[in-house]
Amino acid sequence: MKHTELSTKQDLANYLRCDVAFLEKAIDEDYFIRNMDTFDPEEILLSSLKGNISVYRFNLRKKGHNGGYRTVHRIWTAQLNNSLKILNSYLTQIFKPLEIVHGFVKGKNIKSNAQAHLTKKIILSVDIKDYFETITEEMVKNGLMSLGYQENISLWIAKITTINNQLVQGFCTSPTLANVVTHKLDKDLKKLCAKDITYTRYADDLYFSSDTKEIPLKNITLLIEKHSFILNNKKTKFMKRGQKQYVTGLTTFDSNIPRISKQRKRNIRLEINYITKFGYTAHAKHRLVKRGEDPNGLDFFNKIGDEITLTRNRLYGWLHFIQSIEPQFAKKYYKKLNDVGKNSVLTNTRALEILLQIQSLQNKS
Repeated sequence: MKHTELSTKQDLANYLRCDVAFLEKAIDEDYFIRNMDTFDPEEILLSSLKGNISVYRFNLRKKGHNGGYRTVHRIWTAQLNNSLKILNSYLTQIFKPLEIVHGFVKGKNIKSNAQAHLTKKIILSVDIKDYFETITEEMVKNGLMSLGYQENISLWIAKITTINNQLVQGFCTSPTLANVVTHKLDKDLKKLCAKDITYTRYADDLYFSSDTKEIPLKNITLLIEKHSFILNNKKTKFMKRGQKQYVTGLTTFDSNIPRISKQRKRNIRLEINYITKFGYTAHAKHRLVKRGEDPNGLDFFNKIGDEITLTRNRLYGWLHFIQSIEPQFAKKYYKKLNDVGKNSVLTNTRALEILLQIQSLQNKS
Protein backbone atom coordinates (compact mmCIF):
# COMPACT_ATOMS: atom_id res chain seq x y z
CA MET A 1 0.00 0.00 0.00
CA LYS A 2 1.33 3.44 -0.94
CA HIS A 3 1.87 5.92 1.85
CA THR A 4 -0.76 8.21 0.32
CA GLU A 5 -3.38 5.45 0.66
CA LEU A 6 -2.93 4.83 4.40
CA SER A 7 -6.10 5.83 6.26
CA THR A 8 -6.60 3.71 9.40
CA LYS A 9 -4.53 2.65 12.40
CA GLN A 10 -4.53 -0.88 11.04
CA ASP A 11 -3.08 0.44 7.77
CA LEU A 12 -0.37 2.30 9.68
CA ALA A 13 0.37 -0.73 11.88
CA ASN A 14 0.83 -2.88 8.78
CA TYR A 15 3.00 -0.16 7.23
CA LEU A 16 5.22 -0.08 10.32
CA ARG A 17 5.03 -3.87 10.82
CA CYS A 18 3.76 -3.71 14.38
CA ASP A 19 0.65 -4.76 16.29
CA VAL A 20 -2.22 -2.31 16.09
CA ALA A 21 -2.63 -2.53 19.88
CA PHE A 22 1.01 -1.53 20.30
CA LEU A 23 0.57 1.34 17.85
CA GLU A 24 -2.47 2.63 19.73
CA LYS A 25 -0.50 2.59 22.98
CA ALA A 26 2.37 4.47 21.34
CA ILE A 27 -0.05 7.08 20.01
CA ASP A 28 -2.24 7.51 23.07
CA GLU A 29 0.11 7.07 26.04
CA ASP A 30 3.27 8.80 27.20
CA TYR A 31 6.49 6.84 26.90
CA PHE A 32 8.03 5.49 30.11
CA ILE A 33 11.14 7.69 30.36
CA ARG A 34 14.04 7.19 32.75
CA ASN A 35 17.37 8.98 33.12
CA MET A 36 20.46 6.96 32.30
CA ASP A 37 22.25 8.10 35.47
CA THR A 38 19.55 6.38 37.53
CA PHE A 39 19.04 3.58 35.02
CA ASP A 40 17.67 0.40 36.58
CA PRO A 41 17.37 -2.52 34.12
CA GLU A 42 15.03 -4.33 36.49
CA GLU A 43 12.70 -1.33 36.62
CA ILE A 44 12.70 -1.07 32.82
CA LEU A 45 12.03 -4.80 32.51
CA LEU A 46 9.09 -4.62 34.91
CA SER A 47 7.77 -1.62 33.02
CA SER A 48 8.03 -3.54 29.74
CA LEU A 49 6.19 -6.49 31.24
CA LYS A 50 3.39 -4.08 32.12
CA GLY A 51 3.25 -3.09 28.46
CA ASN A 52 4.88 0.32 28.82
CA ILE A 53 7.00 1.68 25.98
CA SER A 54 10.35 2.53 27.54
CA VAL A 55 12.85 5.22 26.60
CA TYR A 56 15.95 6.26 28.50
CA ARG A 57 17.72 9.60 28.23
CA PHE A 58 21.17 10.89 28.98
CA ASN A 59 23.28 14.01 28.50
CA LEU A 60 26.25 14.34 26.17
CA ARG A 61 28.76 17.15 26.50
CA LYS A 62 28.66 19.48 23.50
CA LYS A 63 31.81 20.06 21.49
CA GLY A 64 33.44 23.46 21.40
CA HIS A 65 34.45 26.13 23.86
CA ASN A 66 30.92 27.00 24.98
CA GLY A 67 30.40 23.58 26.54
CA GLY A 68 27.01 22.60 27.84
CA TYR A 69 25.10 19.39 27.28
CA ARG A 70 22.63 18.00 24.79
CA THR A 71 19.89 15.60 25.88
CA VAL A 72 19.69 12.35 23.92
CA HIS A 73 16.89 9.78 24.02
CA ARG A 74 17.34 6.09 23.25
CA ILE A 75 14.47 3.67 22.70
CA TRP A 76 14.52 0.58 24.93
CA THR A 77 11.39 -1.12 23.57
CA ALA A 78 12.41 -3.16 20.53
CA GLN A 79 9.06 -2.96 18.74
CA LEU A 80 9.07 0.85 18.70
CA ASN A 81 12.71 0.92 17.66
CA ASN A 82 12.05 -1.45 14.75
CA SER A 83 8.93 0.44 13.64
CA LEU A 84 10.75 3.77 13.57
CA LYS A 85 13.60 2.25 11.57
CA ILE A 86 11.05 1.02 9.02
CA LEU A 87 9.37 4.43 8.98
CA ASN A 88 12.70 6.19 8.46
CA SER A 89 13.48 3.89 5.55
CA TYR A 90 10.18 4.86 3.91
CA LEU A 91 10.75 8.56 4.58
CA THR A 92 14.20 8.60 2.99
CA GLN A 93 12.71 7.03 -0.14
CA ILE A 94 9.77 9.46 -0.31
CA PHE A 95 11.50 12.70 0.64
CA LYS A 96 14.32 14.16 -1.41
CA PRO A 97 15.79 17.34 0.10
CA LEU A 98 17.14 20.17 -2.01
CA GLU A 99 20.69 19.84 -3.29
CA ILE A 100 21.79 22.51 -0.81
CA VAL A 101 21.10 20.17 2.16
CA HIS A 102 24.14 18.17 3.29
CA GLY A 103 23.24 16.95 6.78
CA PHE A 104 21.62 13.51 7.24
CA VAL A 105 21.61 12.93 3.47
CA LYS A 106 23.14 9.81 1.91
CA GLY A 107 26.29 10.60 -0.05
CA LYS A 108 26.72 14.04 1.54
CA ASN A 109 28.73 15.18 4.52
CA ILE A 110 30.63 18.09 6.05
CA LYS A 111 33.12 17.99 3.17
CA SER A 112 30.48 18.34 0.45
CA ASN A 113 28.93 21.17 2.47
CA ALA A 114 32.20 23.07 2.74
CA GLN A 115 33.05 22.43 -0.93
CA ALA A 116 30.34 24.87 -2.02
CA HIS A 117 32.02 27.79 -0.22
CA LEU A 118 35.67 27.52 -1.30
CA THR A 119 37.67 30.78 -1.63
CA LYS A 120 34.62 33.01 -1.24
CA LYS A 121 35.08 36.70 -0.48
CA ILE A 122 32.76 36.52 2.52
CA ILE A 123 31.03 33.71 4.39
CA LEU A 124 28.16 34.04 6.86
CA SER A 125 27.59 31.24 9.37
CA VAL A 126 24.38 31.11 11.43
CA ASP A 127 23.01 28.50 13.81
CA ILE A 128 19.38 27.62 14.54
CA LYS A 129 18.90 27.59 18.29
CA ASP A 130 17.58 24.32 19.78
CA TYR A 131 16.85 22.99 16.30
CA PHE A 132 15.30 19.61 17.12
CA GLU A 133 13.53 20.82 20.24
CA THR A 134 11.91 23.71 18.34
CA ILE A 135 10.22 21.31 15.91
CA THR A 136 6.79 20.55 17.36
CA GLU A 137 4.33 17.72 16.82
CA GLU A 138 2.24 20.09 14.68
CA MET A 139 5.22 20.98 12.50
CA VAL A 140 6.00 17.28 11.99
CA LYS A 141 2.38 16.60 11.09
CA ASN A 142 2.35 19.40 8.51
CA GLY A 143 5.64 18.22 7.06
CA LEU A 144 4.30 14.68 6.62
CA MET A 145 1.14 15.99 4.99
CA SER A 146 3.32 17.83 2.47
CA LEU A 147 4.72 14.41 1.50
CA GLY A 148 1.24 13.08 0.79
CA TYR A 149 0.35 11.33 4.04
CA GLN A 150 -3.27 11.87 5.07
CA GLU A 151 -3.88 14.21 7.99
CA ASN A 152 -4.83 11.56 10.56
CA ILE A 153 -1.89 9.34 9.58
CA SER A 154 0.44 12.34 9.76
CA LEU A 155 -0.80 13.16 13.25
CA TRP A 156 -0.33 9.59 14.49
CA ILE A 157 3.20 9.42 13.10
CA ALA A 158 3.97 12.80 14.66
CA LYS A 159 2.79 11.51 18.04
CA ILE A 160 5.01 8.41 18.03
CA THR A 161 8.11 10.29 16.82
CA THR A 162 8.00 13.13 19.37
CA ILE A 163 8.24 13.42 23.15
CA ASN A 164 6.61 16.26 25.06
CA ASN A 165 5.53 17.89 21.79
CA GLN A 166 9.01 18.08 20.25
CA LEU A 167 11.48 16.11 18.18
CA VAL A 168 14.21 14.55 20.28
CA GLN A 169 17.81 13.76 19.50
CA GLY A 170 18.46 10.03 19.43
CA PHE A 171 15.39 8.77 17.57
CA CYS A 172 16.45 7.52 14.13
CA THR A 173 13.55 9.41 12.51
CA SER A 174 14.42 12.82 13.96
CA PRO A 175 17.10 13.92 11.44
CA THR A 176 14.93 12.96 8.45
CA LEU A 177 11.83 14.59 9.91
CA ALA A 178 13.84 17.72 10.73
CA ASN A 179 14.88 17.96 7.07
CA VAL A 180 11.25 17.46 6.00
CA VAL A 181 10.08 20.25 8.30
CA THR A 182 12.88 22.58 7.20
CA HIS A 183 12.26 21.99 3.48
CA LYS A 184 10.09 25.09 2.99
CA LEU A 185 12.66 27.25 4.78
CA ASP A 186 15.38 25.83 2.51
CA LYS A 187 13.32 26.73 -0.57
CA ASP A 188 12.70 30.28 0.67
CA LEU A 189 16.35 30.86 1.57
CA LYS A 190 17.51 29.47 -1.77
CA LYS A 191 15.11 31.86 -3.53
CA LEU A 192 16.35 34.79 -1.43
CA CYS A 193 19.96 34.02 -2.30
CA ALA A 194 19.27 33.52 -6.03
CA LYS A 195 22.44 33.43 -8.16
CA ASP A 196 24.81 35.75 -6.31
CA ILE A 197 24.83 34.04 -2.92
CA THR A 198 25.57 30.38 -2.23
CA TYR A 199 23.44 28.81 0.50
CA THR A 200 23.90 25.40 2.15
CA ARG A 201 22.60 23.79 5.32
CA TYR A 202 24.06 21.06 7.49
CA ALA A 203 21.43 20.24 10.14
CA ASP A 204 21.13 23.42 12.24
CA ASP A 205 24.18 25.11 10.70
CA LEU A 206 23.40 27.45 7.79
CA TYR A 207 26.08 28.92 5.54
CA PHE A 208 25.92 31.76 3.01
CA SER A 209 28.80 32.95 0.86
CA SER A 210 29.41 35.38 -1.97
CA ASP A 211 32.12 37.03 -4.06
CA THR A 212 30.03 39.91 -5.36
CA LYS A 213 27.07 40.66 -3.11
CA GLU A 214 26.46 41.68 0.49
CA ILE A 215 24.78 38.89 2.46
CA PRO A 216 21.45 40.16 3.90
CA LEU A 217 21.56 38.86 7.47
CA LYS A 218 18.42 40.80 8.45
CA ASN A 219 16.32 39.24 5.67
CA ILE A 220 17.73 35.80 6.44
CA THR A 221 16.82 36.21 10.10
CA LEU A 222 13.26 37.29 9.26
CA LEU A 223 12.77 34.28 6.98
CA ILE A 224 14.05 31.89 9.62
CA GLU A 225 11.70 33.39 12.21
CA LYS A 226 8.81 33.20 9.74
CA HIS A 227 9.29 29.42 9.76
CA SER A 228 9.14 29.31 13.59
CA PHE A 229 12.88 29.01 14.19
CA ILE A 230 15.20 31.46 15.92
CA LEU A 231 18.92 32.06 15.56
CA ASN A 232 21.54 31.51 18.21
CA ASN A 233 23.01 35.00 17.84
CA LYS A 234 26.15 34.06 19.76
CA LYS A 235 27.12 31.80 16.87
CA THR A 236 26.42 34.24 14.03
CA LYS A 237 29.71 34.95 12.30
CA PHE A 238 30.90 36.85 9.22
CA MET A 239 34.23 35.53 7.89
CA LYS A 240 36.12 37.58 5.29
CA ARG A 241 38.72 36.30 2.84
CA GLY A 242 42.17 36.68 4.37
CA GLN A 243 40.79 35.81 7.80
CA LYS A 244 40.09 32.31 9.06
CA GLN A 245 37.09 30.87 7.21
CA TYR A 246 35.48 27.66 8.43
CA VAL A 247 32.48 25.78 7.06
CA THR A 248 31.31 22.76 9.09
CA GLY A 249 34.69 22.80 10.81
CA LEU A 250 36.78 22.73 7.62
CA THR A 251 38.88 25.52 6.16
CA THR A 252 37.88 26.90 2.74
CA PHE A 253 40.99 28.81 1.64
CA ASP A 254 42.09 26.13 -0.85
CA SER A 255 40.41 26.44 -4.25
CA ASN A 256 40.36 22.67 -4.78
CA ILE A 257 39.18 21.02 -1.57
CA PRO A 258 38.14 21.84 2.00
CA ARG A 259 40.87 21.04 4.50
CA ILE A 260 41.45 20.19 8.13
CA SER A 261 42.72 23.27 9.97
CA LYS A 262 46.50 23.74 10.08
CA GLN A 263 46.39 23.94 13.88
CA ARG A 264 44.61 20.58 14.18
CA LYS A 265 47.07 18.88 11.82
CA ARG A 266 50.00 20.50 13.62
CA ASN A 267 48.80 19.21 16.99
CA ILE A 268 48.32 15.68 15.65
CA ARG A 269 51.69 15.77 13.88
CA LEU A 270 53.52 16.91 17.01
CA GLU A 271 51.83 14.34 19.22
CA ILE A 272 52.49 11.41 16.90
CA ASN A 273 56.10 12.50 16.32
CA TYR A 274 56.60 12.70 20.09
CA ILE A 275 55.20 9.19 20.51
CA THR A 276 57.36 7.93 17.63
CA LYS A 277 60.47 9.36 19.29
CA PHE A 278 59.84 8.67 22.97
CA GLY A 279 57.13 5.99 23.03
CA TYR A 280 53.60 5.83 24.41
CA THR A 281 54.71 5.47 28.02
CA ALA A 282 56.71 8.70 28.12
CA HIS A 283 53.89 10.50 26.33
CA ALA A 284 51.29 9.18 28.77
CA LYS A 285 53.42 10.27 31.75
CA HIS A 286 53.80 13.74 30.24
CA ARG A 287 50.03 14.11 29.74
CA LEU A 288 49.23 12.88 33.24
CA VAL A 289 51.69 15.29 34.86
CA LYS A 290 50.37 18.14 32.71
CA ARG A 291 46.88 17.39 34.04
CA GLY A 292 48.14 17.70 37.60
CA GLU A 293 48.69 14.05 38.48
CA ASP A 294 51.41 13.48 41.08
CA PRO A 295 54.20 11.39 39.49
CA ASN A 296 55.15 10.20 42.97
CA GLY A 297 51.60 9.18 43.81
CA LEU A 298 50.90 5.56 44.64
CA ASP A 299 48.48 5.12 41.74
CA PHE A 300 50.35 7.20 39.13
CA PHE A 301 51.82 4.30 37.20
CA ASN A 302 48.53 2.44 37.34
CA LYS A 303 47.03 5.25 35.26
CA ILE A 304 49.63 5.06 32.51
CA GLY A 305 48.08 2.05 30.76
CA ASP A 306 44.65 3.70 30.70
CA GLU A 307 46.16 6.92 29.35
CA ILE A 308 47.93 5.00 26.57
CA THR A 309 44.64 3.37 25.54
CA LEU A 310 42.81 6.71 25.55
CA THR A 311 45.57 8.35 23.52
CA ARG A 312 45.62 5.59 20.91
CA ASN A 313 41.83 5.66 20.55
CA ARG A 314 41.77 9.46 20.28
CA LEU A 315 44.52 9.66 17.65
CA TYR A 316 43.15 6.81 15.56
CA GLY A 317 39.73 8.43 15.81
CA TRP A 318 41.08 11.72 14.47
CA LEU A 319 42.97 9.98 11.67
CA HIS A 320 39.84 8.04 10.72
CA PHE A 321 37.99 11.35 10.43
CA ILE A 322 40.81 13.05 8.51
CA GLN A 323 40.95 10.09 6.12
CA SER A 324 37.69 11.30 4.55
CA ILE A 325 38.99 14.86 4.12
CA GLU A 326 42.75 14.66 3.52
CA PRO A 327 43.62 11.00 2.90
CA GLN A 328 47.33 11.57 2.22
CA PHE A 329 47.90 13.18 5.61
CA ALA A 330 45.96 10.40 7.32
CA LYS A 331 47.86 7.68 5.45
CA LYS A 332 51.24 9.08 6.49
CA TYR A 333 50.40 9.28 10.18
CA TYR A 334 48.46 6.01 10.25
CA LYS A 335 51.72 4.38 9.20
CA LYS A 336 53.71 6.16 11.89
CA LEU A 337 51.25 5.12 14.60
CA ASN A 338 51.03 1.57 13.33
CA ASP A 339 54.82 1.29 13.35
CA VAL A 340 54.94 2.55 16.93
CA GLY A 341 52.27 -0.01 17.84
CA LYS A 342 54.23 -2.89 16.33
CA ASN A 343 57.48 -1.93 17.98
CA SER A 344 56.36 -0.70 21.37
CA VAL A 345 53.53 -2.84 22.73
CA LEU A 346 55.89 -5.31 24.40
CA THR A 347 58.41 -2.57 25.22
CA ASN A 348 55.76 -0.42 26.90
CA THR A 349 54.42 -3.38 28.86
CA ARG A 350 57.91 -4.22 30.08
CA ALA A 351 58.59 -0.57 30.85
CA LEU A 352 55.48 -0.44 33.01
CA GLU A 353 56.62 -3.51 34.91
CA ILE A 354 60.01 -1.92 35.55
CA LEU A 355 58.47 1.38 36.61
CA LEU A 356 56.17 -0.39 39.03
CA GLN A 357 59.14 -2.27 40.48
CA ILE A 358 61.05 1.00 40.88
CA GLN A 359 58.05 2.59 42.59
CA SER A 360 57.78 -0.39 44.92
CA LEU A 361 61.45 -0.07 45.88
CA GLN A 362 61.06 3.69 46.41
CA ASN A 363 58.09 3.12 48.71
CA LYS A 364 60.06 0.62 50.79
CA SER A 365 63.12 2.86 51.15
